[in-house]
Amino acid sequence: MSVNLSLMTQPTLINPYFDLFELLQNHPGEYQLQLRKKLIWAYSWAIPTSEVIFKIKEYAPLIELGAGTGYWAWLLGQAGARIRCFDHEPHSPPHWVEIIQGEPSCLKHDSDPTLFLCWPPLNTGMATQSLNHFAGSHLIYVGEWRGRTGDPEFHDQLETEWHLEQKISIPCWPGFFDQVYFFRRKRDDEERSNYGN
Repeated sequence: MSVNLSLMTQPTLINPYFDLFELLQNHPGEYQLQLRKKLIWAYSWAIPTSEVIFKIKEYAPLIELGAGTGYWAWLLGQAGARIRCFDHEPHSPPHWVEIIQGEPSCLKHDSDPTLFLCWPPLNTGMATQSLNHFAGSHLIYVGEWRGRTGDPEFHDQLETEWHLEQKISIPCWPGFFDQVYFFRRKRDDEERSNYGN
């Protein structure tokens, strides 16, 4: 029998959102969706697991734009990751961590290598603007692929200018299809070889 020692050394995360989601799985989908509206206000649009939090931690330090309540950042902090959180409405409660006033333009001069976007709002341009201002090498995107998050141009840019390294499924409310996407920016030489063949 083999034992994964890396799992034994990871701290146990306190994750009340996931715990509540698990408790609701025996209830009808309509009831879950009624409670979802209240839970996303208190926690997050997407439901994190310990496994995905520890995977995201590997890409720290991170900068999150559109942080909302900061729930994912709070879990990442428990895991030992360094993350700074920005939102255009930083004073809207509740908050799990400190949220700083910030728009996509605040990414222009940032040196953190990983941008974290969790459920960027649909068709507002925020996700695309974030990519346009961000100069780092990695992006972690939580949401639906060409669904309820981001905008068409955002997804187009991901397909042409970024390399998908990995995607991880996370728990979802009925009718939702959230995943965590790990992207690396394509280098000039990669782009030449991809389009030259």
